[in-house]
Amino acid sequence: MTKNTSNDMPDKEINRAAKILMQIANNRSCTSFNLGEWSEESRAMNSLETIHPCSEEIRACFRREEALRYTQPNRAFSYTAVDGKKSVVAPLKRRGGKLFKRICHYNILERNKPPFFTLHCLVRDAAARLPGGVGTRDDVCVLARDSQFIVEDISDSQLSKAVKGGLDRLHYEDDPCVKYERGMHQWTYLHGDRKVEDFEDDST
Repeated sequence: MTKNTSNDMPDKEINRAAKILMQIANNRSCTSFNLGEWSEESRAMNSLETIHPCSEEIRACFRREEALRYTQPNRAFSYTAVDGKKSVVAPLKRRGGKLFKRICHYNILERNKPPFFTLHCLVRDAAARLPGGVGTRDDVCVLARDSQFIVEDISDSQLSKAVKGGLDRLHYEDDPCVKYERGMHQWTYLHGDRKVEDFEDDST
């Protein structure tokens, strides 16, 4: 499979991708999983994955959004989750006016990834796309594999270990975007209802 890593992507392309995802959700035509089959209660009781890998169409739409998101990493971005809803991710953190580069985990990320794309970016983007903003760690792993910047032949155990570490670190940030619900054995994405404008101060 050829990965699209182009940074030259007009706004009309990203809008088209979002519309396709929302249409798929509205029509219940996604072949990867039936959006109506999983209630939050049934998904929460299962500590394993409760969603199936996304269809090629949904994956392609996400990769268009992902490529655009990292052309301006210092700005907040609105993804289209797999249930068709919009979900905002914060801009990458800055230190001293420069983007803060964290541990990159090169063993799971492609070498041609954007300079500041890290494990934390991979995990945060995947969590932001969870249907209903809720899912298990394995669900996050399923969505993380949609990224065009992840090594395709990484094993499930390698990815699970990396995602676990990423979720734990995101959980303890000053403004955490994820929260672990111990009783339900699931993760909740906390920034989904925010707006891009809410992060304007974080991008300067």
